[in-house]
Amino acid sequence: MYQFIVLFVLFTIIFYFVMGLFTPTKDIEYDKYDLKGKVVIITGSNAGLGKEVAKKIGKLGAHIIFACRNEVKAKEAIKEVFEFSNGENDKLEFMKLDLLSLGSIREFANQFQNVKKLKCDILINNAGIMWLWEDKKWNNPITKNGGNQFNTQFLANYLGHFLLTQLLLKNLMENQARILNISSSVHSFGGFSMENLINDTSYTFQTYCQSKLAQIYSTYYLDTLINCSENENGNKATINAIHPGIFASEIVNLPFPLNRLYHTVFKSAEYCARGIVKCAIDNQFQSISGKYIDDTKIINSSSLSYNKEIGKQLYNHSIDLVKDYLN
Repeated sequence: MYQFIVLFVLFTIIFYFVMGLFTPTKDIEYDKYDLKGKVVIITGSNAGLGKEVAKKIGKLGAHIIFACRNEVKAKEAIKEVFEFSNGENDKLEFMKLDLLSLGSIREFANQFQNVKKLKCDILINNAGIMWLWEDKKWNNPITKNGGNQFNTQFLANYLGHFLLTQLLLKNLMENQARILNISSSVHSFGGFSMENLINDTSYTFQTYCQSKLAQIYSTYYLDTLINCSENENGNKATINAIHPGIFASEIVNLPFPLNRLYHTVFKSAEYCARGIVKCAIDNQFQSISGKYIDDTKIINSSSLSYNKEIGKQLYNHSIDLVKDYLN
């Protein structure tokens, strides 16, 4: 714990000075875009980064699905987004989605497609959890689904979104949707363990990093499959992995005074939402797919993330893990 605190403080100081060398990203020009008639699903949109993304997209008139576990927080966020749109956008809707429950994900997809009969124009896989150290009393590293067990961070950050995307894929393809997987630059920290999908086999923060690497593997491999399976009209979705920037996230729980330092130095969620929204709506990114994007710039992800064999193995293993929920 002591070593972590020292490393955290040093990293924070270095980050503070390095970020001062870069030109800030401007907010979107709201008068350039009109998303009326577009349907956008944002997971984890009840707080933090997801809520800030929802505010910007909501101001443009989109029909937003707040795909969240906590209905109370989601409805509070909806009120904020409605006010941010100057009271003009009433197409703001909560739908229950618990990424730690594969059954909940399947039911969400069923309600969205078969009951409400909605199309999806933009899917932003944003929700996630991050644990910096082990605390099995409050942060159970293993989550049970039926008779199976899963690594909790992998389930929330990667596998739940993997299943959601698979269940919506036909809808996404038909509507030439943009799929954004919100990853992180920390995907480059450490290696990758396939076993960690279902077990607790690595240090807690390393598991988070691996879950973000899994998102990138999934992005690259699914892009390959999408390019091989255009529908009869030639329509296809696009999919990219986004590093939003290192910001003061609500999913990070730090003791005092580290929490004060953390929120003082790092970017705000609002700032980091700007790049995500631009990738979701700007014509510049309309046909871009299978890329890793940092602050609206296409860059290389880690060398390990380009291992196509691991990407294929992860895809097949993930399909096997969720197969009972795909029908």
